[in-house]
Amino acid sequence: MRSEVVVYTRDVVGRRMAGPGIRAFHLADEIAHKAPVTLVAELAGFEGLGRFKALQRGTGDALDALRTARVVIGQPTRELLRLTRRPTRVVFDLFDPVVLELPVIYAGRTGIRGRAHQWIEWQRLQRAMREGDLLVCATPQQFSFYAGVHLSAGGESDGWREKWLTVPFGVESRDTADDGPVEQLGDEPLVVWGGGSWPWLDPETALEAVERLRASGTKVKLLMLGGRRPNEGVAEAATSGWARTMDTNASVAVLRNREWIPYRERARWLRACSVAIMLHRESLEAEFAIRTRLFDAIWCGIPVVATRGGFAAELVEREGLGCVVAPGDVADVAAAIGRILGDAAFHASCVANLERMRERFSWNRVTAPLLERIVPWL
Repeated sequence: MRSEVVVYTRDVVGRRMAGPGIRAFHLADEIAHKAPVTLVAELAGFEGLGRFKALQRGTGDALDALRTARVVIGQPTRELLRLTRRPTRVVFDLFDPVVLELPVIYAGRTGIRGRAHQWIEWQRLQRAMREGDLLVCATPQQFSFYAGVHLSAGGESDGWREKWLTVPFGVESRDTADDGPVEQLGDEPLVVWGGGSWPWLDPETALEAVERLRASGTKVKLLMLGGRRPNEGVAEAATSGWARTMDTNASVAVLRNREWIPYRERARWLRACSVAIMLHRESLEAEFAIRTRLFDAIWCGIPVVATRGGFAAELVEREGLGCVVAPGDVADVAAAIGRILGDAAFHASCVANLERMRERFSWNRVTAPLLERIVPWL
């Protein structure tokens, strides 16, 4: 049977997944309640994960699925941009502002590769905003950014706002209560760094803050949950300096995974942690990113320390989910971690507020506007 909807990603979907793969998986899983869905992705250990069909990207079957679907959803890749010339309805998911990540990745490099990569991504973004049947962002800040890009490039404004939906990242509905503990983590309180260490992030300040707390007598360790990314790319190469530093300057303050934690096992690790930390350097990327690991903290009820700037920090501050700190301020980060660990009433308040956020950001709720828009096309 032909799939009415195809969700497409170049990311890995399977046993180990990063943000784009996780989002594609859950979009497909929610849409499958309403229509036949095929997920096209880099598949790795996918068996039995979803209620939809999955095809390996680049195969003949995957190409046929893209050509015959009524609706295709994904980031603005070459494959999806080609479909705008066909009767297919194309939904471009712009939740990840790649054009703002690339200047950080290529900072200090003068080669033609970086300039060409950035130019290509800008062209893809502008074409997607002109030709997409529906455009999806993850936050109101992202819409403002994309609107500025579109209008500054001479894009039409009439009716353009109606093409947009805001679909943030989501939280699983699965209960974590039955996930067993991870024995090798020890008994000291843990501060979890939940994902990768991309160059726009600031794991160094997290480590220095934890080491400062330990020097003052506080029992605490930093758990680096994300090791080698499921599909390594240019961003991974750019973080190799931090990885080498961790390898050659092993700290008793750090527990580090060399492999990416399997998606279905991550709750076992997260539930052992007392603080979730998400720190970034000052950049445009920080102002417009959504920080997908915030949603695991919401899911597992872990108070958050986040760098000021962007959607995640604003939500943490507004809803009382933890502490917001100044960029690169080791003392501020150490004080925030110390408050969450040492103030039982504050910790309990943060946990209660995090629990209140779960339903608001459940995958079925955040994807409902998308389903409402695409079902009439089927």
